[in-house]
Amino acid sequence: MDETSESDGRARYVPQRVPPAAERKNDQEGLRAAIDVIAGVHRASKAAQGAAPRNRYEQIALEQALQIGEEKLLRRWAKITNSMLPDEPFTDAWQAQGCEGGAEHQVYVQSGTYIKRNNLNYYGTWLSYFHNLLIHNWLFPQTGYTFLGLMEVDGALMSVVSQKALRGIRGATPAEVASYMTPFDFISLKNNEYVHQSFGIVVSDLHHRNVLVRDDNELLVFDPVIYVRAPL
Repeated sequence: MDETSESDGRARYVPQRVPPAAERKNDQEGLRAAIDVIAGVHRASKAAQGAAPRNRYEQIALEQALQIGEEKLLRRWAKITNSMLPDEPFTDAWQAQGCEGGAEHQVYVQSGTYIKRNNLNYYGTWLSYFHNLLIHNWLFPQTGYTFLGLMEVDGALMSVVSQKALRGIRGATPAEVASYMTPFDFISLKNNEYVHQSFGIVVSDLHHRNVLVRDDNELLVFDPVIYVRAPL
């Protein structure tokens, strides 16, 4: 980007963006509203007015400052729109099914649907998390996420989504995954990772346990790690 900080000539911080195709694909009013609520934090907050981070330490500090502002606005928005969900029904169902989940999700199944709450473990900001949902739904609509709202658990703000509990007959081969990703202009890297050079999108963890093949040969992609490594 050409914008520079007045103080030292360094490039200014530029909020993360997603491909226009991913934005157009989003037909969820609640997800769109949540993104709109926090977008201003990345444009106009004091934390966003400085230079772009030079290293991982500066990146973490910036993300922590932005997340404070994001969560303040999200809590206010959720209260006004009744988008703050009670945590007890989720916790009860999750515990009854054996406390399933991983590093980022807690999950239970209800009527053929996964209900997941996410702790943002893999995302520095809420904007990057919501962008992950947009990109996933654009690339992998068969396993798309529906944003249900927010939930406060032991003082921490979490996102709640649903996803169809689809099943495959086997894990996908690397060649099958590459064939799926190529039309989207993604290039294969090592360790089941793909990158879109123009958009700076990296999609990883596309291994045989996360990518399944249905009996009609359609691919089902669950829980990939998606992030935008540079502003568009």
